[in-house]
Amino acid sequence: MSLYKTYIFPIHPDDQEQARQISRCAGRIYSKTVSTVHKLHERKDIWLSESAMKKLIRLYAEDFLTHAQSEQAAVEQYYKALDSFFVKRKSDDTARPPYRTFKYQNVVYKESAITRMDDKVRFSNGRKGTPLYIKVEYFDGEIKYAEMIYNTYKESYQMHVVVDIESNIQVEDSDKVMSVDLGQIHPIVTFDGDNTRIYNGGKLNSFARFQNKELSRLQNKMSRCTKYSRRWRKLNRAKKKLLRKTADKIKDVLRKYTSTLIGYCVDENIGTIVIGDIKGIRENIDYGKKTNQSLHQWIFRRLTDMIEYKAEFVGVNVEYIDESYTSQTCPACGNRYKPSGRNYRCKECGFEYHRDGVGAVNIYKKYTVGSLERKSDWLEGVLASPVGVRYTPHLRCSADWNASPFRTGHSKVASAEKAAV
Repeated sequence: MSLYKTYIFPIHPDDQEQARQISRCAGRIYSKTVSTVHKLHERKDIWLSESAMKKLIRLYAEDFLTHAQSEQAAVEQYYKALDSFFVKRKSDDTARPPYRTFKYQNVVYKESAITRMDDKVRFSNGRKGTPLYIKVEYFDGEIKYAEMIYNTYKESYQMHVVVDIESNIQVEDSDKVMSVDLGQIHPIVTFDGDNTRIYNGGKLNSFARFQNKELSRLQNKMSRCTKYSRRWRKLNRAKKKLLRKTADKIKDVLRKYTSTLIGYCVDENIGTIVIGDIKGIRENIDYGKKTNQSLHQWIFRRLTDMIEYKAEFVGVNVEYIDESYTSQTCPACGNRYKPSGRNYRCKECGFEYHRDGVGAVNIYKKYTVGSLERKSDWLEGVLASPVGVRYTPHLRCSADWNASPFRTGHSKVASAEKAAV
């Protein structure tokens, strides 16, 4: 199995001006593509093909100090957006083709423009351009492509290098199953037949609450300004910065939680992850303004995507099962009722457990047994108390899983940044 992983490297301060010029060339190519396709469609009612546009760009950018494949990639970026427009137009008559032009654009370097050297990587800018060099020390794998992106926080260009990593850790053929219950208060709750693990959602919920509070404050100020005025633009930049920072914080929590989950599967040799399917929960909901907002900010789709690709990397199978009534049914006797607190206590048999833990246990039972009905020999004895997993900035996989490609490398990134300056 292999996995695409992105490493971010800073570009040396002395090369920032060159990076800006290359980005400017990419912006000119993209804008030329937009204007050419738009004008031809407006006058002749035809859409210029991608191959024909690439031939025109080859002549237009003949004197640019960029690699030919990077020029072609700028054209491909536009046609990718145009394809999305064609798909959307089938269901929306008011859809518009991509029309915006950009002064600067991200620069894509394909494999033919990248050369891996001993302690650095060379990014070619064609015969006329000067290559860029990035010092690297710590990643293994085959480089597939790279993208030069401007970081608005640090006000500098960075190189995002995508590497194909081969997995040297595979879960052996195992019939062990772990169920996953996704929730609002606790994003992940797992049960593997013996142990229940609850991934605390305090940080995620605090990020969302802070974002809503600050967003409301900024939008209230913007509503009192003239649109596109200097004051309005300043507040709009602050709003976008808030949304970006919150998204990065949430992504960090999800990445570390899912890495910890997959690391646990490797340590315990779990062959299958069963996730409660909650598709459609956002459709036709009307539980009041506050609850609706909370449900629409639920990040379960990003969680399942991360679990899927990380599980595939180590050979763990992922399946989905309907989770209807799993948090309301007693695992011991099959009695169903809706609990009012975070603790579940069955009114029939007296079974007590954490409410989210009950959901994970019942997903496990539904998958292994095939039903939520009472099975006299299924649950014997007392379930072990749930184990909590709390987010910390340095949360990682198990220390025994040294080859994990998901382990964060803050110290490595910092050392790379120091080397660049």
